Amino acid sequence: MLETTRTPRDAAKTALLVIAVILVAAALKIAGTVTLPLIISVFLFLFFNPFLNRLEKMKVPRWLGVVIAMLLLLIILLFAGWFFFFTIDRLVQRLPMYIRRFTVIDAWVAEKLDLDAGTSFLTYLNFDWQGIILSSLSSVSGKAINVISMASLIYIFVLFLLLERQSLIPKLKIAAPGGKGMRVAVLFERVNRQISKYLLLKALISLATGILFYLACLATGLDFAIMWGVLAFILNFIPSIGSIIITLMTITMALLQFFPNWANIIYVAVLMISIQTVLGNILDPRIQGVQLNLSPFVILVSLSLWGYIWGVAGMFLAVPITSVLQIVCANVQSLKPVAVMIGSGRSYRKVVEEERRRARERAKRRAEREKRRTDRSNHNNSAHKLPIDTHEQPHE
Repeated sequence: MLETTRTPRDAAKTALLVIAVILVAAALKIAGTVTLPLIISVFLFLFFNPFLNRLEKMKVPRWLGVVIAMLLLLIILLFAGWFFFFTIDRLVQRLPMYIRRFTVIDAWVAEKLDLDAGTSFLTYLNFDWQGIILSSLSSVSGKAINVISMASLIYIFVLFLLLERQSLIPKLKIAAPGGKGMRVAVLFERVNRQISKYLLLKALISLATGILFYLACLATGLDFAIMWGVLAFILNFIPSIGSIIITLMTITMALLQFFPNWANIIYVAVLMISIQTVLGNILDPRIQGVQLNLSPFVILVSLSLWGYIWGVAGMFLAVPITSVLQIVCANVQSLKPVAVMIGSGRSYRKVVEEERRRARERAKRRAEREKRRTDRSNHNNSAHKLPIDTHEQPHE
């Protein structure tokens, strides 16, 4: 049976752990301008690390591998910048047309609800949708400088991490206290392997989602096909919520573009929902549950927590960060219960099997000790026993 008695010392440790977690979360939120680019850089480093290892096996010099990786990252950042400004420009150009279409839909809804003549549905709800759209566009354009500065900082961080990747493991071995360097190095390799594999598989599934969304938009004639494909690729990195957001966005665009042609609107909705059902509800859970060994409930909680700390960027990082925490807790004896709680059912079964194996080993060792103790006792008894005189007395 499990021991359920808790000592005051255990309660104090738990309280200190909770306080430490709260303080760390507060520090991450306050210093987000530095900690967020740093965490993103670490995961980009983990993403590029297997690629550099593959290049080294192909006898490519290390410096050339770093140059290739940084060029790829630069291309990604430049494409992201181009996509951002291109999308904003196209939206601003077509905004008056979409506003007119939105007004028509608003009047149609008001008519169906039998509102007073001249009263729109959104006006009836006191919803200033035009002001919200304009303020959102101005807010996005105003944050462009912050995004550029963060991207530059991330690029520099990744560069120096890649330059020092060969000395990172030896540093961990030397810096680890109490001669635990090898254990820390093995833990780092495990984190590196698992997160790299997750990011690669997630990127492939997100790429497939983006391509299918792009083709679906071309097939239905939906505006901004490239934009929807890229957004589907990006938002698919946010588990569960991202797929819902991109599906609702494309259906809303279909409503604005094709109303009152309900056949086209339903066609777009069926296509987008089908893509997300196959890729988002079948393949993605396999990656999250099998590769990362995380509970679906914990994934949703982590989305809320990291989204609160770092906003949308935190939602992108929620699953990898939680996976790292689960691996670390699983390798620290005092934190193994935490690893079990945030793990999936497979993790719990693995722990139960491990405990049963250890119990069998303990029982086996106990039986061996008892056998040795019994043999030793029998040997001592035979050594102290007096010899028996077997000679017969002569008869008179």
